[in-house]
Amino acid sequence: MQQETVTIILPTYEEVDSLPSLIADVEKVKEESLPNLQLIIVDDNSDDGTEELITSTDKSWVRLIVRRDEKGLSTAVIRGLEEADSDFCIVMDADGSHPASVIPAMINALVTGADFTVGSRYVPGGSTEDGWGVLRWLNSKIATLMARPFTTVKDSMSGFLGMQRKTFLSANDLDPVGYKIGLELIVKCGCKNVVEVPIHFRTRQLGESKLTLKVQWEYLQHVIRLLRYTHPKFVSFFTFATVGVSGLGVYILALLVTPLIIAIWIAMTWNFFWDRKYAFWDARSTSIFSQYLGFVSICSVGAVANYFITSWFVEHAHGIPLAGLVGGLSASVIGIVFNYVFNKVLVFKK
Repeated sequence: MQQETVTIILPTYEEVDSLPSLIADVEKVKEESLPNLQLIIVDDNSDDGTEELITSTDKSWVRLIVRRDEKGLSTAVIRGLEEADSDFCIVMDADGSHPASVIPAMINALVTGADFTVGSRYVPGGSTEDGWGVLRWLNSKIATLMARPFTTVKDSMSGFLGMQRKTFLSANDLDPVGYKIGLELIVKCGCKNVVEVPIHFRTRQLGESKLTLKVQWEYLQHVIRLLRYTHPKFVSFFTFATVGVSGLGVYILALLVTPLIIAIWIAMTWNFFWDRKYAFWDARSTSIFSQYLGFVSICSVGAVANYFITSWFVEHAHGIPLAGLVGGLSASVIGIVFNYVFNKVLVFKK
């Protein structure tokens, strides 16, 4: 692997304590295996002395990019990938949890045909340090399970990843949220052959962990975005149906304090705003007022149809146990499908 050009991308924020030993580890890999290696550190304007440390480092193969007006690990990684001019790129965390010694094996996987490579804790030979904690382990497992609609990679949450730069350049509509850029790249770059290289994941020794509730919320948002990208029709309809069920609850509560017609209007208005925001997220260019009128008109037709279907079951389907309930559920299903199709075609068209 002497001829391959490799860029290591290191997104940082307040990681000055970890950087000296990590740079030394990467330098060892450069000297022993990958002489055409450069390190790009993308820092989010840390005030802990990171810029001064790197500036004073007399290493021509180390480059620092300081982002003054933007923050976030995922966008920092994308910036590094954009700035790289090598054949292969490796992304790793700056906290010392990823062993630099595995980089040659990851590059070898890419050279021999992998689209993407991951430093993995969960394949044979991989491990985490003792004392990692049940909650952190459980959090990682749940996050990995949530990634199953997109990939079968066992450690899809890993921040230690590699790819050919030309694969990155083929990416379609990158739109990451939060810290988990690997899943975004696997999906948006169309990576099918993903090779997991076992690593021993070390617990952070210096600095503070960036894993917060905000990060976990951002990951959930990211999964929803990716579902919209890979299964837009399913997500749109499922969201519409879920909002419809919540609207039924709003309707019942409104009936306790308002007349019937007002309760119906409140429920329809509730459904409209949530459907416009989440079910038809990609069709909001038309004025909200005209969309509201169209939505209420279509749902009013659906409500009338719902009433007549339920009434028919009550009056004519005497042989069916709980005919009223069966009729109501049947009408609700038909109503949801009717409302969704006509709103999609007539009101929220792109």
